[in-house]
Amino acid sequence: MMDTDILDLLEDIRRTSVARLSPTVRIAGETAAARRSAVLRAIRGTVLPRRLEFTAANGDCLAIEVNSSRITDVFKVPAGEVPDFETESRAELIEKLAGLVSEISASPAPLELTSGRPDTALEVDEVGITFSEIENACAAIELPSEPIVSVVPSTEKPVDDFPPAEATPDAAETLPQRFFEASSRFASGRVFVDRSDEAAPLLEGVCKPSEPMYPDQDTLARFVADLAGWDGDSQHESEDPQLIVMRPSGGKGAGLAVLSDGGQIAVAIHEARKLGAVVNLWTSLQEAEK
Repeated sequence: MMDTDILDLLEDIRRTSVARLSPTVRIAGETAAARRSAVLRAIRGTVLPRRLEFTAANGDCLAIEVNSSRITDVFKVPAGEVPDFETESRAELIEKLAGLVSEISASPAPLELTSGRPDTALEVDEVGITFSEIENACAAIELPSEPIVSVVPSTEKPVDDFPPAEATPDAAETLPQRFFEASSRFASGRVFVDRSDEAAPLLEGVCKPSEPMYPDQDTLARFVADLAGWDGDSQHESEDPQLIVMRPSGGKGAGLAVLSDGGQIAVAIHEARKLGAVVNLWTSLQEAEK
């Protein structure tokens, strides 16, 4: 590297450096693939011995020791057993490390990184697994597709094997309330939030506390804030209640249906194949409003 290159590099560091009050930084990336690239860049950019901890929004954590862009040890994994650098072959370690990097990247965002000193001094014979080996192995691991989001128009008339859920108009209930109640016939989990009320959200099925899809307070607050932004962006197009559906790519897995009228939110988690039942319910609720 020429002297001028070094000066330019130092100037870039000076210009982009920002003082931090916490050793934790947020990993940028809206998708799992983008987060994995950022995790790999963090490993590649670690020259001195450091302990890197990547923590997802749901508490999943990958803690590794990195030196000279090589992973030399693993302390904590999101799930399963910690790889053993002393007994496992290099090929096994490469495969497992690539899997762990991909797993933490696919965990719920935001992903945060904490860098600290290693617990112990680095041994001379700890060669580790190189960044290039991990990156090449990661390229062979397909990450989960991001959900497809769409707004269901009110004129859509689906053809589906699931009959429309019964929706009886009730002056005392809003559209999101009726959607929340009627979706119980096909939803595995349900959430109801009233923004104008300080009461706790209603949680049913797999969304209840201790269940696998329970939304904690922070997650729910971010979701409501994002939805408020969505409502604001689409307000110029229509002020009517909107049904938003999120379905996994390929049509397999869990889908999400969100009905919002700006003040109340009803969420239904369902099998992707039951999307027609969601839209049928939406149609019947609209017809009952007329």
